[in-house]
Amino acid sequence: MCGACGRKVVSDPVLGPIRTLRQHLIVAQTINDASQSWPGAPKVAATSSGWLVSGPKGATEAVSTVEALWSTVLRGTSVVQWRGLRAAADLDAGELDSRDLALQVLTLGHEMARDSATEPDA
Repeated sequence: MCGACGRKVVSDPVLGPIRTLRQHLIVAQTINDASQSWPGAPKVAATSSGWLVSGPKGATEAVSTVEALWSTVLRGTSVVQWRGLRAAADLDAGELDSRDLALQVLTLGHEMARDSATEPDA
């Protein structure tokens, strides 16, 4: 728990020990851009403590880690097309730390989408 704000602090291997709204915005934009070609792909919005994922039917879910975010996005998509995820090489030139974070997010997304596509129920 954070002593300053009283909120529960959630460990996130992708973001590290210090999380900022800027990081949350980069993650949300990366996932929205990566999955935009999927029919009915959920939309991700950044919040100060994580993300809100809005599904095509209007349901909204709050998540607090990048892994939980990808899990929610992949679960809310009718067809998981991991090959259709935006490639890391397609990242726009920008600040180095933004590209590094976006690359980490995309790499995790590729791994999780590929794994969910190979599961027996998928």
